[in-house]
Amino acid sequence: MELTKIEAWLKEKGEPHFRAKQIREAFYKKFVPGFEAITALPAPLREALGRRFRPLSLEPEQVLVSAAGDAVKASFRLKDGEVVESVLLSLAAEKWTVCVSTQVGCGVRCPFCATGRKGLKRNLSPEEITDQVLFWGQYLAKEGPDRRVGGVVFMGMGEPFMNYNAVSESLKRLSDPDYFGIGQRHISVSTAGHAQGILRFAREFPQVNLAVSLHTVDEEVRDKLVPMNKLYPLRKLAKAMEEYLRATRRRIFIEYALMEGINAEEKNARQLYEWLKPVAPLKYFTINLIAYNETGGKYRAPSREKVKAFADFLEMLGATVTVRKSLGSDIRGACGQLASTNLKGKK
Repeated sequence: MELTKIEAWLKEKGEPHFRAKQIREAFYKKFVPGFEAITALPAPLREALGRRFRPLSLEPEQVLVSAAGDAVKASFRLKDGEVVESVLLSLAAEKWTVCVSTQVGCGVRCPFCATGRKGLKRNLSPEEITDQVLFWGQYLAKEGPDRRVGGVVFMGMGEPFMNYNAVSESLKRLSDPDYFGIGQRHISVSTAGHAQGILRFAREFPQVNLAVSLHTVDEEVRDKLVPMNKLYPLRKLAKAMEEYLRATRRRIFIEYALMEGINAEEKNARQLYEWLKPVAPLKYFTINLIAYNETGGKYRAPSREKVKAFADFLEMLGATVTVRKSLGSDIRGACGQLASTNLKGKK
């Protein structure tokens, strides 16, 4: 769906200018599956377009639906043979959120994350990022007219700010009213702590939500959990967050995966509180607690009681806390589980 190429081709064929608009609206507003479904176009033109262009730059290989029906994961084969995954999540009635990937693998290499253990293969192009959303739009259109993509989170495979230019272009396309038209406040980008990217993001996308995967405020522990911390240690990250808040006055979402014996005790909650206080008043943070999702490593999730105690303690100190429900863990589609591995399941 590189419309500039389609427009050039249409002009070469002598087609009227409005044909490009018809094609754009059909794919990005009605989420048609292919050119053959655009009945506003003459049949010979539909056939010629179908022979010349592909609507998607990625090929879905496997689609798995969770037992609860609230998460769907797709594995996509890219043109060069690499595989990337994306997840569709039901977070509100009839409105779905797409979790997109920005890289094949991830160069941050967090040891508790299945994606990180794969290492980085390559960056995705802007089209490969937005085509994940286009695919899910088509998927929902088949399910019913009331179902639609209501938001996008850049929380899949990869570190978005290590592929900043492509992420930037995809954000523009996703929020462009002539294309997907998703409000910027319904889009979130998560980083493992790329301080330089946070500062650029504040300047260029002040209305898009920022999430920071923190997990611990112990420097030595974070060096092991999030190796990017060696490049952007906690003091640099705190400074970048301060400048982000000064520039945008927008709330930051703190992602915190709770792991037994590492960061799930009351003392860790107090350390987190003490670290956030100098950065900004607590009203500027929402702490999202995530019980660790099994990825085959040595890490383990704490008990539900311990997760609740951790949340209660932070709330007592005045923090805004949510305990995130891990959707799609049975299809390896929950946070930290994406690794391009085909599984048996309901297709």
